[in-house]
Amino acid sequence: MANGIRITLKEAVEVELTPPGSRILTNQRYTLHGEARTVPGGWNGEGIRGSGGEPYQRMVPGSLRVYGEDRQPCYRENVDYVVDWYMGTIKRNPEGSLRDGQLLSLDYQVWLCRYDTIVILRNGEIQVIEGMTEPYESRELLLPDPPAVTEGVPLANVFLGWGQQEIHDGQVSVELYSGGNHNGKPPAITGRFEDMMPRDYYVEILDVSSEDPTFTVRMAMSGEDYGTGQQLEAASLRWSEPVLFSLEDQVPLMVPSAYGKGVDWGLAVSFASLEGLPERGACYKISAKPHMLMDRRTSPRDPLHFIERERFPHLAPVMERMRNGQPVRIAFYGESTTRSGRWPYEVAHALRTQFPACALYTSNVAVSGESSMRGIARLQDEVLSLKPDLVMIEYFINDGYSGETEASERSLRAIIEGCRRAGACCLLLTNNGRNPIFSESGSRRETYRVHEQMKRIAQETQIAFVGGYSYFFQLHLYGRYFLTELKGNMLNHPYGNVDPGWGSFDRVLADAILKGMDSC
Repeated sequence: MANGIRITLKEAVEVELTPPGSRILTNQRYTLHGEARTVPGGWNGEGIRGSGGEPYQRMVPGSLRVYGEDRQPCYRENVDYVVDWYMGTIKRNPEGSLRDGQLLSLDYQVWLCRYDTIVILRNGEIQVIEGMTEPYESRELLLPDPPAVTEGVPLANVFLGWGQQEIHDGQVSVELYSGGNHNGKPPAITGRFEDMMPRDYYVEILDVSSEDPTFTVRMAMSGEDYGTGQQLEAASLRWSEPVLFSLEDQVPLMVPSAYGKGVDWGLAVSFASLEGLPERGACYKISAKPHMLMDRRTSPRDPLHFIERERFPHLAPVMERMRNGQPVRIAFYGESTTRSGRWPYEVAHALRTQFPACALYTSNVAVSGESSMRGIARLQDEVLSLKPDLVMIEYFINDGYSGETEASERSLRAIIEGCRRAGACCLLLTNNGRNPIFSESGSRRETYRVHEQMKRIAQETQIAFVGGYSYFFQLHLYGRYFLTELKGNMLNHPYGNVDPGWGSFDRVLADAILKGMDSC
């Protein structure tokens, strides 16, 4: 049933989906920068992609050839330069023959990705709307959006690409791999697997203490080793350090990546359902498949459906000034997604249109890379000295990256107190999530914890709150894979580098703020 129309399929229908494959790029001009000695080379900053800019991300492993500007000579991988196949990074090996700033010519391939939408028409016909494999602006990252549906009802989005040749639907299974009692009950698996590559996890019980009760485990995973271009197999796993847990703990499947950080793709294992403690020496294998199929039959229509908009009456004095045509100043105070993001200007433009008699001034006093623990030092001189009527505070991403829960809470509370004491209203917000590959605090579960912490701080200090991360957390319900929303760098920026309007997340966040302001 959709839009009051019931459509019945009398038999199963097969549809054919074509892998998006890869793209070959030749004679791409690249100015060498950055240094690395070992694979993977790591992130090398963001900017335009393609010839004359940075290479595209998700390179096909083994496809890169690096030449001099005139196509001679052909330089040696790992000797003259170091590559990162995941991020599309090429850096100089300081022990090789290349120099910083040298102009090079590159040949390489990149994996493409694409969304296809399965649609049912009123006559019961099933159609596949094939999406695009690139952005509208070719110098952006290759992170396309799902196709628009102009006729029929969307049933599902299918995410394809990055070398995948099979379609999976998020299946997860667990079995005893070695040691232990093969007749025993397996542990429970919780969470949502957020990677787009199939993986096998291995959880080995190293020690058990019945007194506490506690147990010690180490973990590893197979599959594509992001950055290195290699495949991790059962015989070549990268094991975590031993970690101690209690029997009631949910054990996050946090395993070391090639970048030297633990990565958590969303799953956890629980031994609480076992009859007693897990056995010493037992090793469990957890097979996880990606969620490539995203059911859209019950998708919320409104992206604001999940976003909390709380205590906006706190902003009533600001709204009254706007309605009365009095001047208002808004300060945007935070880090890079505020400094370079589009949402502050979406908000300002909409308010100026709505209240043309109000002289609305804005001050973007955000600093890229800054946490609230550092930003508080600027509060008086760079924020409150402007005498803002409203301060929008956004330190969600970098406070989360810091892992300093107590310190970030103290600094946020001090910022809010300082703004209130100076007579300014406050809005605290959370925004987009992060790629977990580079930070142990970048996982879905940890980012949601930071979201809940900031929501609580806003409630306890009685200021306005917008929870943009509640939408980002549920992107799969809208048929979107979260990494394709991080348009700027595939890490944490949801807006383009060339076209700041590329990407929908900032518009959704701005709409949530504006809807809250309209309510008071």
